[in-house]
Amino acid sequence: MEGQYATLKDVAERAGTTAATVSYILNGSTKRYVSEDMRRRVEAAAKELNYVKSSAASSLKGKKRKIIAVLVPQFANQMFTELVLGVERVADRYGYILSICNTFDDPQRELEIIKRMQGQRVDGYIITPSKDGGKNTRQIRKIGVPMVVVDRLLNISEDYFLVSAQNYESTYMAAEYLLKRGHRHIAFIGWKADFGGLERREQAYRTILGEYGVTGEDQIVYNGEFTEESGEELTARALAEHPEITAVLYAYNIQARGGVDFLSRKGIRVGQDLSVLIIGAPDWVQTGNNHFTCVDLNGTGMGIMAAEMLFDIINNDQPIAPYQKVQEATLKEGDSVCQL
Repeated sequence: MEGQYATLKDVAERAGTTAATVSYILNGSTKRYVSEDMRRRVEAAAKELNYVKSSAASSLKGKKRKIIAVLVPQFANQMFTELVLGVERVADRYGYILSICNTFDDPQRELEIIKRMQGQRVDGYIITPSKDGGKNTRQIRKIGVPMVVVDRLLNISEDYFLVSAQNYESTYMAAEYLLKRGHRHIAFIGWKADFGGLERREQAYRTILGEYGVTGEDQIVYNGEFTEESGEELTARALAEHPEITAVLYAYNIQARGGVDFLSRKGIRVGQDLSVLIIGAPDWVQTGNNHFTCVDLNGTGMGIMAAEMLFDIINNDQPIAPYQKVQEATLKEGDSVCQL
């Protein structure tokens, strides 16, 4: 059943019985006798067709429900709020609504949400996956329901539709900006996420510093959790253990928020006593008294790009080969980086 969900009728035809019998067996009913042979045939047919029980009574074969599932990992991260707004902007044009879910980067929660969305017979998925995203989206890919992956990669060998941020390029750009202003003792504050392409931010830091002759122990890297508290703790450790630091590069804006609060409480003047550059551009970065130099990953642009890609799949009468697009990042200058 390429590109659509199998129905009870499909399973019945494959098993050589009626839709009522299929429903009886797959619902685990025991009120009437069904031969073991028939039970096995129905279960085998359901497995072959990747049948998923529908909780959407109006969902008929070939009929679109006009619902898109959007799974994001962190509502606290403004980039994903922007991403959803970008998706919605395009979905509105096509008369679709969104079912938006926060996975909290929990693989089991992600899998449970996907199962519920399959039950609702959504017309497509836009997913920023967890570390088990490849395994959790296997059923979607088997059925052939349109799916676009955003920002992170799936750990699978097959091709898939992807809209990616410039994880590597954004960090390379940011670190080079600091290096060109004379900084050599640059602390990298990151998240210990070794999946989905996010590890490329640290790779970029190490690569560009090496190109400028900063190698070995002079590359100062601290990785922790994706929380403000971790950003505060890592910033404190970095400055205590490396008093020579002249700049901090925050690879994630959530950690940056905690780190910046710490610097403020300690009376460290950003842009004078210490330079700061942030990957990500939530409102607080350049609002009010804050005017940090940052790299905008353009979440809204990614959302628009992902939605346009998804509707390209949905509205195409013929299957199309998976392709990828990259949303360009932009460096926005502020007054948080000084020239040495």
